[in-house]
Amino acid sequence: MSENGPRPLEYERVAGELRRMIVEGDLRPGDRLPPEGELTARMRVSRGTLREALRVLSAQKMLTSVRGVNGGTFIAEPSPDDVADYLQTALTLLSRSRVTVGQLLEMRSQLEVPAADLAARRRSDDDLRRLEATLTGPEADRGRDHGEFHILLLRAAGNPVLDMTARPVFAVLRDRFGREQNDPQFWDRVGADHVEILQHVRDRNSRAASRAMRGHLAVLREVYTRIDVNRLGER
Repeated sequence: MSENGPRPLEYERVAGELRRMIVEGDLRPGDRLPPEGELTARMRVSRGTLREALRVLSAQKMLTSVRGVNGGTFIAEPSPDDVADYLQTALTLLSRSRVTVGQLLEMRSQLEVPAADLAARRRSDDDLRRLEATLTGPEADRGRDHGEFHILLLRAAGNPVLDMTARPVFAVLRDRFGREQNDPQFWDRVGADHVEILQHVRDRNSRAASRAMRGHLAVLREVYTRIDVNRLGER
C-alpha cells in the first residue's frame, strides 16, 4: 500500500487512462477504439485486463459495442437520462452517509425555483396539457402524479442540463419520503400548490411561478425534515 492509499488494480488503471482520453477529447463520440492487440500493446496489459476495463466503461455508458462486419467498440455519447441515472445512484449512496436531507432540499430549491420561472417563459401547449393531466388523475395515483408534476415542470423549462441535474435530487427525496408517510391533508396541500404553480405557468407569470414554487418547497422542507427527525428518534 502506498502513502496515499491502495494502488489501483491494472484494469482500473487502464479504464482511468481511457476515460481520461475520452474526457480530454483524444477520443470523441463515434470514434472506434483501436483493435485489442494494439491497445494491449500500447498499455502493456493482457487481453483479460483490457476487456475488464472496457466492461467498466461500458457500464458507465462511455462505450458501446456494435456487432457485424463494421462493428467494434465505439465511444458513446451519454444521453441526459444516462447522466441523470448516474447522478441519482451517486446521490442515493451519498445520502446514506455524507449528504443530509437538508442539503438535498436546499439544492432542490436552488434548481426548481428557477425552473418554474423558465417554464412560465418557455412552456408549450403540450407542456400545459401534460402538467394538467397530473392534477386530474385518480386519487390512488396522486402521490405518483405529484412527483410527475415536478419532472414535467423541469422539462418545460427547456434546459436539459437543469432537468438532468434536478431530477436525481428529486428522485432521491421521493424514494426516501413515500406517500404513506404523510396524511391526506398533506397531499391535498401539495395538490393545491401545484394548481397555483400551474396557473402562473399558464399565464406566463414567471415571477409568480417561481415565488409559488419557493413557498411549495418550503412546506415540503418542513414536512420532510420533521419526518427525518422522527425517524432518527425512533432509531
